[in-house]
Amino acid sequence: MRSLSRNIIPLLAAVFVGLIVAGTCQAQGNKGDSKSVPFKTFDGVELSGTLYPAAGSKARDAVVLLIPDVNLKKGGGIQENGWTDLAKTLQRNGYVVFSFDFRGFGESKTVDPVEFWKHSFNLNNFKRKTANGKPLEKIDYKDFHASYIPYLVNDIAAAKAFLDRENDRKACNTSNLIVIGAGQGATLGAMWVANECKRRKDKNPVGSLVPMLGDSEAKSIAGAVWLTISPTLGGRSVPVGKWVVEAGKINKIPMAFISGKNDTRGSSLSSNLVRGIKGTVKGKGKDKDLEFTGTYEVPDVKLTGHNLLVRTTGVDNWILKNYLSPVMEKRGAKEWVERKVSANRFYYASPTGVPIRVNKLHGVDVPSVEVNLLLR
Repeated sequence: MRSLSRNIIPLLAAVFVGLIVAGTCQAQGNKGDSKSVPFKTFDGVELSGTLYPAAGSKARDAVVLLIPDVNLKKGGGIQENGWTDLAKTLQRNGYVVFSFDFRGFGESKTVDPVEFWKHSFNLNNFKRKTANGKPLEKIDYKDFHASYIPYLVNDIAAAKAFLDRENDRKACNTSNLIVIGAGQGATLGAMWVANECKRRKDKNPVGSLVPMLGDSEAKSIAGAVWLTISPTLGGRSVPVGKWVVEAGKINKIPMAFISGKNDTRGSSLSSNLVRGIKGTVKGKGKDKDLEFTGTYEVPDVKLTGHNLLVRTTGVDNWILKNYLSPVMEKRGAKEWVERKVSANRFYYASPTGVPIRVNKLHGVDVPSVEVNLLLR
């Protein structure tokens, strides 16, 4: 444990005295309950998700979104080693948890052949688009070009829209969202968080010509945990440093970067990213808003990504007790807010709040992500 340890240990005693328990998150379930749920992306992909309602009366004012790694050679998905155990651990301790498979992976392979193939980024990034002369209705990661991976960030946007609908029926409170990702899934997660930093809701009524923008959507993100975050997507270098600076330094979202102590490459990248956020040589900035941003090295292992979640490492327990508990203790309860995703209009905005372009129109159920804007 490195830069985070000095911030966390003094808080643990206080954490165990009074963890946050909120009345706004009404999802109730028996110990270990989960249910499979389908949900759709803006471009017509049916994704497969698993929802873990908070156990019994322990429901907290927080929901955790788990983002799996993706690998064009090996596949990947939320059923991989460690994810289910982490979800159940968080659930037992009062968190609502949602996990999903990215498009083309696991059970997320069905698409609307009309809606899906009308988007140029889908047409241009697949090796195979038809079968027997008809547009494919099932897609597989084996048909992806590597350049397609950044577009999977749209699946995270769809997962958040699903959770916002759960929020509106008071099954959870997305005013406190925690994101946990691994490998390239962590990179896509950081990309999506940076996207939320740029998005703002138009508070003016539908039909108004001049938008009046609210706060950044990133305000609802309570924290993020990245397991061996990758500097590339599909083998292409991406500005992950820029993304985490926008999220962590500018918007003050706490972020933990976890790697194996013997994983020199992963540890080095994590340290460099934290240094970029904190702006100091050793990544030990004095800004109290950044006290929960730092690195954690899992002792004596060279494991990477989701494999860090195996029980013998104790990482799931560290995430729960040593990180999320003090982060949520400091953040405090956040008021439940009705989201009405489809009813609202969203804009991308400059850091000063000036509208740049429309992100989502009124009547659209799921927002898209402006990938090219983020890759600049």
